Amino acid sequence: MTTEVGLRALHDDDWPAVRRIYAQGIATRNATFETRVPSRVTLRRKWLAGQRWVAELDGEIVGWAAITSVSARECYAGVVESSIYIADGMRGRGIGKVLIAHQVRAAEDAGFWTLQTSIFPENEASVRLHEWAGFRVVGVRERIARLDGRWRDTVLLERRSRMV
Repeated sequence: MTTEVGLRALHDDDWPAVRRIYAQGIATRNATFETRVPSRVTLRRKWLAGQRWVAELDGEIVGWAAITSVSARECYAGVVESSIYIADGMRGRGIGKVLIAHQVRAAEDAGFWTLQTSIFPENEASVRLHEWAGFRVVGVRERIARLDGRWRDTVLLERRSRMV
C-alpha cells in the first residue's frame, strides 16, 4: 500500500473534489450507470453519515469511498452498497486498497454485515480490488441496464462480515 496516503472523514469543503473525481469515473463509462454527477444534496442524503471517506496525497483529495443503504426494510438494515472512486492519474498506487480496507473496518464497526457492489466486468481493476478486500463474486447480472443506449452487464460482489 502507498504509505503517503492520508485518510479521513469527508468534510463539507471536500464536495467539489469528490464530485470532480465522480465525474472522472462517469466519463470512463466503466464505473457507473450515472451519466451526470449527482448534486451534493443528493449525495449527502444517499451516502450514510459516518461512512464517507476521502483519501489525500500531498494535501490533494485523490479518492473517496462511501456506502449507501440498499433497502429501507428493517431486515436489510445491515446490508449496504460500497462505492469507491480514484482520481485520474492516481489509480494503481494503492489508494483504493487504503480506502476499501478502511471502509470494511468502519462498516463492521457500525454493525453492517454485508457490503455489496456492482461493477462493470470491463473494470477489472475494481473487481480485483474488491476481491483483495474479501469480496466474492455472487454472479453476473446480464443486460441489467442500459448506458448510452447499450445494454451492460454488472458483476455483483459481496463481502460478509466476519463478525456475524
